[in-house]
Amino acid sequence: MGRYCSQVFTLVTLLLILDNSCVCFCNNSTSICREQEREALLQLRRSLVDPYGLLSSWEGKDCCRWKGVICDKVYGHVINLQLSHQPAKDETSTYFHMGSKLLLAGGELNSSLLHLKYLNHLDLSGIDSNHGRIPEFIGSIKQLRYLNLSFANFHGMVPQQLGNLTKLEVLDLGNEDENLVMDDILWFSHLQSLKYLDMSGSMIAKERVLMQVISMLPALSHLSLSGCGLHNFHMSSNHFANSTSLVHLQYLDLSSNLFESPISSTLFQNMTSLRHLDLSQNSFNSSIPMWFDKFTSLAHLNLEENAFDSIEGGLFSFLKSMRYLKSLHLCYNQIGEEILTTQRNSSGLIESSLESLEICSNHLKGALPDWLEHFTNLKSIMLFNNFFSGPIPSVIGSLSNLETLYLSDNGLNGTIPLSIGRLSSLSLLDLSNNQLGGGGGIFLKVLLYNNHLECVITEIHFSNLSRLKELWIDDNYNLSVKAKPSWIPPFQLVVIGMNSCKFGAKVPPWIQTQVNATYIMLSNASLFGPLPNWLANLTFSLLDLSYNQITLPKWSANLTFSKLDLSYNNITGPLPEWPANLMFSELDLSYNQITGSLPKWPANLTFSTLVLSYNNITGPLPEWSANLMFSDLYLSYNQIIGPLPEWSANLMFSDLYLSYNQIIGPLPEWSANLTFSELDLSYNNITGPLPEWSANLTFSMLDLSYNQIIGPLPEWSANLTFSGLNLSYNRITETLPKLSTNLTFSWLDLSYNKITGPLPNMCTNCSYLDLSHNLISGSLPTDTGIMYQVRTLYLNDNLIDGTLPSSLCDMELIDLNLANNSLSGSIPDCWKDSLSFLTLSFNKLSGVIPSSLGSLPHLTTLHLNGNRLNGELPQALDYCTGPIILDLGENNFSGSIPTWFDESFNSMLILRLRENRFVGNIPPQLCSLSRLKILDMAVNNLTGMIPHCLGNMSGMINLNQINSFGSVAITPIEDINPLSFEADIDWGQEHVVEIMKGRYNEYTRIVLQLVVNLDLSSNFLNGSIPEELSFLSELHGLNLSHNHLSGNIPIGIGNMTSLESLDLSNNHLSGTIPQSISALTSLAHLNLSQNDLMGQIPKGNQIQTLDDPSIYAGNPLLCGDLLRNKCLSAKAPQPQKIPHPEDTHEEDKLDRTLFYAVVMLGFTIGFWGFFGVLQFKKDWRRAYFSFADQVAHKAYVAIVVKVAKLKRLRLSRSV
Repeated sequence: MGRYCSQVFTLVTLLLILDNSCVCFCNNSTSICREQEREALLQLRRSLVDPYGLLSSWEGKDCCRWKGVICDKVYGHVINLQLSHQPAKDETSTYFHMGSKLLLAGGELNSSLLHLKYLNHLDLSGIDSNHGRIPEFIGSIKQLRYLNLSFANFHGMVPQQLGNLTKLEVLDLGNEDENLVMDDILWFSHLQSLKYLDMSGSMIAKERVLMQVISMLPALSHLSLSGCGLHNFHMSSNHFANSTSLVHLQYLDLSSNLFESPISSTLFQNMTSLRHLDLSQNSFNSSIPMWFDKFTSLAHLNLEENAFDSIEGGLFSFLKSMRYLKSLHLCYNQIGEEILTTQRNSSGLIESSLESLEICSNHLKGALPDWLEHFTNLKSIMLFNNFFSGPIPSVIGSLSNLETLYLSDNGLNGTIPLSIGRLSSLSLLDLSNNQLGGGGGIFLKVLLYNNHLECVITEIHFSNLSRLKELWIDDNYNLSVKAKPSWIPPFQLVVIGMNSCKFGAKVPPWIQTQVNATYIMLSNASLFGPLPNWLANLTFSLLDLSYNQITLPKWSANLTFSKLDLSYNNITGPLPEWPANLMFSELDLSYNQITGSLPKWPANLTFSTLVLSYNNITGPLPEWSANLMFSDLYLSYNQIIGPLPEWSANLMFSDLYLSYNQIIGPLPEWSANLTFSELDLSYNNITGPLPEWSANLTFSMLDLSYNQIIGPLPEWSANLTFSGLNLSYNRITETLPKLSTNLTFSWLDLSYNKITGPLPNMCTNCSYLDLSHNLISGSLPTDTGIMYQVRTLYLNDNLIDGTLPSSLCDMELIDLNLANNSLSGSIPDCWKDSLSFLTLSFNKLSGVIPSSLGSLPHLTTLHLNGNRLNGELPQALDYCTGPIILDLGENNFSGSIPTWFDESFNSMLILRLRENRFVGNIPPQLCSLSRLKILDMAVNNLTGMIPHCLGNMSGMINLNQINSFGSVAITPIEDINPLSFEADIDWGQEHVVEIMKGRYNEYTRIVLQLVVNLDLSSNFLNGSIPEELSFLSELHGLNLSHNHLSGNIPIGIGNMTSLESLDLSNNHLSGTIPQSISALTSLAHLNLSQNDLMGQIPKGNQIQTLDDPSIYAGNPLLCGDLLRNKCLSAKAPQPQKIPHPEDTHEEDKLDRTLFYAVVMLGFTIGFWGFFGVLQFKKDWRRAYFSFADQVAHKAYVAIVVKVAKLKRLRLSRSV
């Protein structure tokens, strides 16, 4: 037996020697790939598109030398295929970030990969599969140990066949677009060798068994489930926490999911090897638990972007207990505690590995802690955007390894400690947006902008800063910079940011030594004098010298700038004759005092952008050379005169802006090859008719608006190309020509002219057509559907009559405006989904609202006001929940106001139902339209009381003011900014008519977005005015006139501080006018006439300027200086503090209690004070009753005598 074992041992030894010899031999030889495998790779290449030549090496017979192909060195088999960029991957990041150079899949991947029988490593992350599916045949390559399909733009279901890859150790399916879907994940349990699993961004259909399946993978050490839409139940103890198979897990990423509530203490109890834990971008709340210290190997903890509000035990104890933690990321939470500056147990050396501490954008307050000095391994501290106050502790200077220090956006004050200058490794310091003063050391990248630094920086401050690369000390308005002219800095800056610093001299000479500078920003730096000639030696992307007193030099021909900003300087005189080879990407000379005419620059002068607007340039435009090239030339707001020149055919401008000048005369007949991307000649004095331009003349955009162009439109050639043509606000007359079907306008504006005649079928390729405010007559063409590309059609304010053709529904319109015409008939019932803006107001339309309007999912504004429409509002409108403006006023609608106006219409800002025939009560559901700015239901037949909940509409409330009153029950509002709902509205096209201040007002543009009005006038409303209406502090107009309202004017009316117009006339209001009304400082119109008000007219503030007696007419019990009925007391009551309605209610309750108590007390004292004395004083009692008897006797005698006299007098008269 021993002999046999000896022979076996000898044989194994010989085999090992031979194997090693073969390996050594093969390493020195050239392996030739197998022909069958080479052909398989070529077939794969033919199924790919390689626009960047990434597979250009795939030539020749030896495929083992091809890029991305690795062969076995013994047998020449392909074992590794890597079609990726191999991008760097950050230690704490889950995702690879791919470059732009990708291989493109020309269809499905070729199954020739199946011929690579020995392939164990497959990386296809560098392929853009163009939304293709993961090939099922990959599941047949059973020898695979590594499979990477991440970020390859695969879509659809992940094939279950991948479960056949039982040898797989690495599976990466990560993506960021949630493109992959897993309908069944049980096949994962077959991958018992799996160590690395990344399913980031995948949608998992059967999530409930996800953790149960993962817990069956015993070798798993890396798990990434970021962005998988996971919920709390996935982390239950049954699926995850009790699994002992996850003891080897070192990396766990559950970020960007839907987890919430506190983190369970049993969640990760068995993951004792965990080194990286990422729970960021979830909704975890409560406090950060202390039990994280149980993870003795944890090095990276990321809890950013959750809702944590505190740290158990405090930050210092948390950090001290986790000795191996290298990075702690807690930014973007709600941690609001005060960090203690010192700790009793912080003395001595703290054994900590912490290198990165990030708690930015929280609510931390107090002073910066001095115990940070014990964490000597710190390289990065990010505490910006908190509420820290006090000075920066000098112990920061003891952190010798510190490279990055972000303390911006706090309330730090004091001086910058000199100890920071000892931080030799510091590469980035950001102390911006604090209240720091004084001076300090500055480093590789320094951000000290927007502080209150008040010192003088000299070359001494920079003497040891040889590593300085970026300097940002902008917007420290009291910071002076003084350096000797001969100073040579020890550094080479890339960025110089010194805006608003005080130099008080010419451009500093030391800047010429900064040959690596790409961005130099010296705006508002008290610089003066000409630009130095040495600037020609520098090449930079940006030189900003705006807002100084610099003059213009004579530049060298070799001067090259990417962007030079000299705007807002003191540059005077004419522009120089620059040399031919001078090149600027962008030169800004706007807002100077440049005079004279433009020079005739040489042919080879090249400017990408030259800005000369807002100067005093005069004279005519020159005849520039044919080869002169400007990408953008801005000459607006000057005094250029004369006609436009006949420029050369090859002259090219991308954009030429000549608006707001004094250009006169007719437009020239430009050459056929002249090319402008955009030519702006608006706001000039161009006259005459439009020329018959050449067929090949090309304008992307031509703006001739606000000129004096006359005559008809020419019948331009079919090949003339305008992307956009603006001829609005001219004097174009006659009829519109029937333009060629090949003529291309994507944007045509002929509004505000005098075009007459009928509307022809025109502009078939136009997407924007504005013919509004003309004299176009006749009916709309019945075949308007041929203008199928028109998306925006404005024909409003013309003389168009007839009916609305149903062909309008065939035009795929987004915006249609036919207002202010004479259209009649009914509205067609055929509208399509694309329509978002419909305006048919002020016509003669009749009939009912078509139900198809309710099926428009994107309907944003609907104006049907000023017509003869009737019937009840259709139930179909209930499905149209997105309107921002709904104007149905001035019609004949009847029935009750629908109750389906509820919170589903929460984006509505304007609702007009005035001058109709609506009846019934105001439904309380209207109060759900919390963002309403205008609610107008005047001139109807509404009855009942005004709902109290109307005072809760947050769109009419100044929330800051309401908060000052205390607790007020208003509808919650997440975003009071209306722009979140109005991003796509052209407010210049929106018109709303409202009665305010006693007159009709048409609101449009920005004013319409700001006006807030509530009008319920001319109805049959009764009851009192709800006190809650005084909550509407943002209201500009309140009109409740011509109703049957009674009771008092709300005492809190003075809370409506924005009120400009108040009309309560023609009601039955009683009581006094509240003195708080004098607090309405914006009030310009007031009408309280025809009521039953009484007492003195209030005095003080704005109300005294309203001196028209008619304001108070019809109130006979009112008195005051304006009225004939003067008050008895000349003393004017003083304005009282405006009480809140709730406070008033409590005060009234207290007043009534006190009143009854005083009355009862008075009665008791009076009664017993009189009768009590008579009860106990007998002599007083006798005297009182004796006196009473005498008085009664005398009264009796007097009455008897008087009666006897009257009888005798009567008898004598009868005789």
